[in-house]
Amino acid sequence: MIALAAAACGGEHRPPTDTAPSAPRPVASASPSASVDAPAPSASASVAAPITSAAAAPAEEAAAPAEALPAGEPELARFQAALRELGRGARKAHVRILWLGDSHGQADFWTGALRDVLQKRFGKAGPGFVHVGWKQYRHDGVRLSIDEKWSIRPKAPATSSKTGDGVFGLGGVVTTGPAGSGRARVKVTDEGLQSRLSWDVCYRLRSPGDELEVSLGSGPKTKIRATATEPPGELRHLVLVSEGRETLQVAPTRGNPELCGVVIETDPAEKPGVVLDTLGINGARLGTPLAWDEASFGAELARRKPSLVVLEYGTNEAGDIPAVDPVKYTQRLVRIVERIRRFAPDTDCLALAPTDRADARVRTPLVRDAIREGARQAGCSFWDTYNVMGGEGSIKAWATESPARAASDGVHLTQRGYRALGEALSTHVLRGL
Repeated sequence: MIALAAAACGGEHRPPTDTAPSAPRPVASASPSASVDAPAPSASASVAAPITSAAAAPAEEAAAPAEALPAGEPELARFQAALRELGRGARKAHVRILWLGDSHGQADFWTGALRDVLQKRFGKAGPGFVHVGWKQYRHDGVRLSIDEKWSIRPKAPATSSKTGDGVFGLGGVVTTGPAGSGRARVKVTDEGLQSRLSWDVCYRLRSPGDELEVSLGSGPKTKIRATATEPPGELRHLVLVSEGRETLQVAPTRGNPELCGVVIETDPAEKPGVVLDTLGINGARLGTPLAWDEASFGAELARRKPSLVVLEYGTNEAGDIPAVDPVKYTQRLVRIVERIRRFAPDTDCLALAPTDRADARVRTPLVRDAIREGARQAGCSFWDTYNVMGGEGSIKAWATESPARAASDGVHLTQRGYRALGEALSTHVLRGL
C-alpha cells in the first residue's frame, strides 16, 4: 500500500498534479532566521586505542530538549542525551546524524558500520539521505539504478570554488536525466525495514518548462510542474509514504528538472530510532561545503534537525603540494561549524582526523593537528583516526594484512578497514552511555 502526504516547511505550496486530490504538495524550503549558538565548551581530544591487526569487534512530533548528561563525552552531551531518551522509550523523534566528508564517507562502509551499531542498539529508522541518479555512488541497504546517461552538477562536486548559484541541496550534488527516457530508481533492500516508510524527495525546477514524474512501486505517478504560485528556482520537497519496502522511480518528462536526493525514514510515531545521512563526496575538502549556497544548504540542514554533525575531512588536504596550510584548515573547520549552528543551533559536532596516507607521512600529522585545533575552537568533539589506525606507516601495514584493511593506492581502505573504523568510532560516540 502506498500513501501520499504533503510536506510542510515554511509554508504549503500547491502545484498541479495528475493524481487524485490527496497527492502530495511539494514545498519550497524556507531559510530559518540565523541564530548563533551560545559559546560551546572547549573540546577534549579523545584518543582511542589503536586498532590491532586482529579483526575488529563487532507525521513526527517535535522532540523535547535533550537532558544534560552527567557522564560521557562533554561535547556530545546533547547527542548522547537524545540516545538515552531513545533507549528508555521517552523520545518521540528520530535521532539524526549528518556525516559530511570525502570519499571515505561516500563509500558508506565507515558510515554504514557506525549506522549499524547505533541502529542495533537504539532502533533502525531507515537509510536516511540517498542520492538519486548518481552513478558513482553507493549506500548500504538500498539498490540504485538508472536508465540512460544522467549528469551531475557541479561537474566537479569536490570543488572549493563556488559553482553557479551554489544551490545543490543537502548532499552537495544535484542530478538530471534525459527527458522522456531517463529513469532513476532507489530500491530499499534492507529486510529489517518492514514498517511504514516516508520518502522525502528533493527536487528543483530551474525553468518554467521543467517537469518530472515521481512514483513508488506500482502506485500512481505524481507529475510535478511549475505554476505562477510555485515558480521555478527553489528547492522543493515531495513526501510519499509506503507500507514497507518499496522502489522509488523518478523520471524527467520535460526540460531539465534536477534531483537533490531522497530521505528514507521509518515513521517515528510507530517507533523512533537512529538515522545517519551519508554526505561524503569523493575528493572533498573542508572548503567544499563552504562553496555551497549557505541559505539553501542551511534550509535543508534545518529540515533534517540533526542531533550530531560529523566532519570527516583531511585526507585530501594532506595531499596538498608543495605544503599544507594548517591555519587555513583550522579556520575552515570553524567556519563550517559556525554555518551549521546558524541553522541547527542545538546540534553537537564531531571532527575526525584524517586516515594515514602513504605519500603524506609528514603532512598528515600536521593536518590532524589543524583539525584538532579547529575542533577545540569550535567546541566539537575530536576523534583521532590517524592514531587509531596506528599512526605513521599504518596504512601500509593495513594493506599487507590478509585480508587487507587498506587498498594498494596508499590512500583508501578496504571495506573491512572502513567497517573496523566505524565500529571503533562507535565506542567514542557511545562512551558514557
